[in-house]
Amino acid sequence: MRRPLFIAALCAAAVACSAGEVVQSTTTAPPTTTTTPATTTTTTVPTTTTLLTAESLPEGSSLILESQGEADVFSSPGDAEPIRVLEAETILDTPTVVTVLEGPVDGWARVMLPGRPNGSEGWVESDRFTEYVVEGSVVVDLSDRTLAYYESGEEVLSTTVAIGTEGNPTPIGFFFVTDNVTLANPASVWGPHALGLSARSDTITEFNGGDGIVGIHGTNRPESIGEAASLGCVRVPNEVIVRLHELVEMGTPVEIRA
Repeated sequence: MRRPLFIAALCAAAVACSAGEVVQSTTTAPPTTTTTPATTTTTTVPTTTTLLTAESLPEGSSLILESQGEADVFSSPGDAEPIRVLEAETILDTPTVVTVLEGPVDGWARVMLPGRPNGSEGWVESDRFTEYVVEGSVVVDLSDRTLAYYESGEEVLSTTVAIGTEGNPTPIGFFFVTDNVTLANPASVWGPHALGLSARSDTITEFNGGDGIVGIHGTNRPESIGEAASLGCVRVPNEVIVRLHELVEMGTPVEIRA
């Protein structure tokens, strides 16, 4: 609590009296006091702004940029002409997101891009996006035919999956979640929910209006779980896709291993 400052003024008077003598009254003026104002020293504490960058995050966390409209992608920061334009939304009507690989620094971020070729990268102007952090990640092991979901490095769930056939294999690499949708018919071939990925099929260039998008989804063929049975997508049991739908944010990294 800040205390108020009280200032007291001190006044003094002296009167001399002597019996039988002329009484003379003498008023003594208060001594002259010179008050030197206190010197006020103002200390300016520098404001420190912590920039949120991919490099500043702890292991297991990822920085995601969500588009606020169409956004140009450049080969290098400051280039005059873009190499690509990101639409504001995906074909499933969800906001376009990208995963940050470097930065943002000086208004530029190096990002992983959805679409062909798989593993594409580019530079975007970060002020055209909003940013957020995800703590989760997905790992698909094609040899074991398993999927595991992690949060902050801790396994939350794991399951056996169905993967692509030899003729339409599930692509290998590092990707991210671009969509998290609910299907109108939960008994469909995709189950009740689906996660769209930035990955594209190596063999299918068009499917249901999309560019051979690879996803993680449920199934109406539970007997196919554990088999190489899909066109490249990763099938999980319906009870698992329900859980993943609740847990997984758009932009979540997905590693598909051989």
